[in-house]
Amino acid sequence: MQSNSHGHVDEAVISTIAQCCNKDVSEIRLDHSLANDLDVDSILFLELLFALEERFGFQMDVDDLHPEKFRSVQSVIRFVAGKIAA
Repeated sequence: MQSNSHGHVDEAVISTIAQCCNKDVSEIRLDHSLANDLDVDSILFLELLFALEERFGFQMDVDDLHPEKFRSVQSVIRFVAGKIAA
């Protein structure tokens, strides 16, 4: 399922994060840290990356894997929006 509409990027990213973290969408806040607030470990991080690639129809490369791009829910939204706009 691809979600390329910019109006739905926030909701789709939050939904994907919630699914990967086994949380309800209402529990996810933009300022949540993936590691500290959502308990995303290295395995869950990889699952999230694959889920984002599949949902939004892009592929990540090594240059995309900067920690600051995945620090918070908001930073993931910015990253995905940039990838699908490219």
